[in-house]
Amino acid sequence: MSEWMMEVAGSPSVVPGVRHWVCEVLGDFPEDIRDRMEIIASEYATNCVRHSRAAEGGNIRLRLTAEGERLRLEIRDEGPRREAPDVWAADEAVDFGRGLHIVAQLADVMGDEISSEGRLAWAEVKA
Repeated sequence: MSEWMMEVAGSPSVVPGVRHWVCEVLGDFPEDIRDRMEIIASEYATNCVRHSRAAEGGNIRLRLTAEGERLRLEIRDEGPRREAPDVWAADEAVDFGRGLHIVAQLADVMGDEISSEGRLAWAEVKA
């Protein structure tokens, strides 16, 4: 099994870096697999910085594993925000809320777990 890990601040500015990291780590995998995992990582990281305590000065921890034909991406945040999430106008809302639907379309299997350490969102893709 191969394993890669990364920890980043819970800021929207880190999302492009998360995508780049996934592409770099999966450089030897087929392009369609890299693309799927890059989008999944982007959607999960965006959810972390919008909805978790990571957005309040915390961190996001990523773990990517490859075992046989299975790639698994895990992203752990620090749990729900203490402050109310930002509110956007109705015309802005059309740009949000589809992330998990996109992940469901790209992943072979996905899920999440909640513990005292926060939320762990994961997705698997067969290479």
